[in-house]
Amino acid sequence: MQSAQVIFRQFLSINQASDGSAGGRVGCRIALPGKESSMKEGMKEEKKKTRTKTGKRKEIPPRTPAYSILSNVLYFHRYLYREFPKTAAYHAVEVLGRILLPFFGILMPGIVVSVVEGGELLRGLVLIGSAGLVILLCNSGVNWVSYRVYFWENTFRQVLLSDAVLKETICPYKYVEYGDEKKIIKRAYQCMEGGDWAVSYRMLAYPHELIVNTACFFLYSTVLGTLKPWLVAVLVLLSFANYGILRLRNRWQLAMRDEFAQSDREISYLKRASQDTEMAKDVRIFAMYDWLMEFRKKIFGKRIKLERRCNRKMIAADCMQFLLNILRNGFAYGYLIYSCLQGNISVAGFLVYFGAITGFSGFITGIVNHYSDLKLANADASCLRRLLELPEIREDGRSAFHGRSAFHGRSAFHGRSAFQGEVPEALYRQPAEIEFQDVSFSYGEQKVYEHFNLKIQPGEKIALLGVNGAGKTTLVKLLCGLYEPDEGKILINGVDISVLPRKALYSLFSVVFQEATIFPYPMGSNISMKRPEETDDRKVWEALRKAGLEEVFREKGIRPDSCMTKIAFEDGVELSGGQRQRFLLARALYKDGNILILDEPTSALDPIAESEVYQEYVNISRGRTSLFISHRLASTKFSDRILFLENGKIAEEGTHEELMKLGGSYAHMFEIQSRYYAESGEGGEGSSAALGQE
Repeated sequence: MQSAQVIFRQFLSINQASDGSAGGRVGCRIALPGKESSMKEGMKEEKKKTRTKTGKRKEIPPRTPAYSILSNVLYFHRYLYREFPKTAAYHAVEVLGRILLPFFGILMPGIVVSVVEGGELLRGLVLIGSAGLVILLCNSGVNWVSYRVYFWENTFRQVLLSDAVLKETICPYKYVEYGDEKKIIKRAYQCMEGGDWAVSYRMLAYPHELIVNTACFFLYSTVLGTLKPWLVAVLVLLSFANYGILRLRNRWQLAMRDEFAQSDREISYLKRASQDTEMAKDVRIFAMYDWLMEFRKKIFGKRIKLERRCNRKMIAADCMQFLLNILRNGFAYGYLIYSCLQGNISVAGFLVYFGAITGFSGFITGIVNHYSDLKLANADASCLRRLLELPEIREDGRSAFHGRSAFHGRSAFHGRSAFQGEVPEALYRQPAEIEFQDVSFSYGEQKVYEHFNLKIQPGEKIALLGVNGAGKTTLVKLLCGLYEPDEGKILINGVDISVLPRKALYSLFSVVFQEATIFPYPMGSNISMKRPEETDDRKVWEALRKAGLEEVFREKGIRPDSCMTKIAFEDGVELSGGQRQRFLLARALYKDGNILILDEPTSALDPIAESEVYQEYVNISRGRTSLFISHRLASTKFSDRILFLENGKIAEEGTHEELMKLGGSYAHMFEIQSRYYAESGEGGEGSSAALGQE
């Protein structure tokens, strides 16, 4: 059971994190639309966000957008028109209609008054009726087009989301696991949330608003220029002052963005912690209710202060804008009334100019507001674009940039194989020979391996041991092609894996990683990792038998078509920790690859069960090359050779007996674990067997 300190250790650590991974809408009352999704990986992930593999803080990428506003606007419009070509025509009709209709609207009252003043009342009534009907029909048509545009733009957001998910799946693995690209990916997903505040909608809608407002600005300026040209200049100058206030407002919003993101993470974690059934036991046993309430009070107190500080600044900016608008419009209307009273303009002219001033003020405000909002959205758009333009892993294992959208079924693998033909038959020779030749690899600036060399003989069973951070899992990911070495080569049966087709390379491995997933799919598909119709049920049961789950599953009535997990199905099958690990082992056994790799496969098993599972591995691994990674030393008894890693190097190498005689780090670790089992009395004879003692 977790202690009270363990439960809140992660929470306390978040108060020191400041990665600035905010996204989406920024404001006072609704700060971040993506705050819920950004918390899905839990506080452990939040702890990692601003740290490198060394545990040191890493600087957040600069906030300066990677692309200009124009570049992003053109990029997303081309993307939209490629997916839905009709929207180009809809956009043209909508923009043209929204420019011309208001302009005709301000001219009509003056025309009608002129006709009526000329004594042609009947003609005036006919003109009013006809013009009103035409404007009404045109307005209805423009509204219909606008609804169609809105529908396609929202559908486009789902297209972008599906393309982003696909891109994350087929880009180089390192981008989704560490580095600045990982932060970009997280921000990009946040940017796509929020409905009308989704970045795709803003980058499509705001430019059209700018075009409409700018075109109307020039049309109305022409009308007002016939009254007094200097009046237009005064109105524009006052609007520039308004733009300065908006820039200051946006600067305040961006400055407080990190604080809102931090506050949202704290609130979201507290919410999840209060709903977590695992933590519920500890909350009750350790009487943590008062502690939780104290944290709640502290967190929401900080949020209220943040909201107040933000509101004060936003209200100050709004008040300044309001006063400037009153000054601008009051001056214009005052001059217009004065001119009319002096007889400088007619009643018809007064109506036209009055409508022009009203519209002119609105269009200037629209230009200022939408350009300011577009600048704010451009940073989010750059994050999303950087995700969509990440290189992909092609079939030949090299990087390539995307072509068409996933919405149209683009293949993830579209390159030519480096072999220009069939994969060498030597690659599939059993058992496999593995060789690392002068391999170097680093996480950012931290070197993990430097000029590393290792040769594993065909059919050899290797145990990889070492403390946390020694590079065991990294070595496996390099071998599997998930990471690319900075220098050197990795050979399988003499073939360089860097030029192998990915499908051919991945087919060689049966792997159980430390953090593997059970998907909300049928049980059989979870084992085979194929469609139900492509799954061999007999082979599924055989894999479950070898993993020690067949009897349990048959007793519980779990069939190959039974759905796993309760994520998507109320009657889904949930497994215990030990059953989960056996299930993942069955997945590796079903694949039956030439190379068997097990990364901490028995960490949730008791020593007796662990010994039984490893004994089964002896049978499974016959005739194939195998690698076992574990902190617990049960795998050493069944291994031909033990590699003890320290700081990216092989510190000790040999059999169990040889390393015990050496009396180094391996012997020390073995003695500590032996002492633990002896003192606890856990497992009896099985415990000794689990530790490799004869």
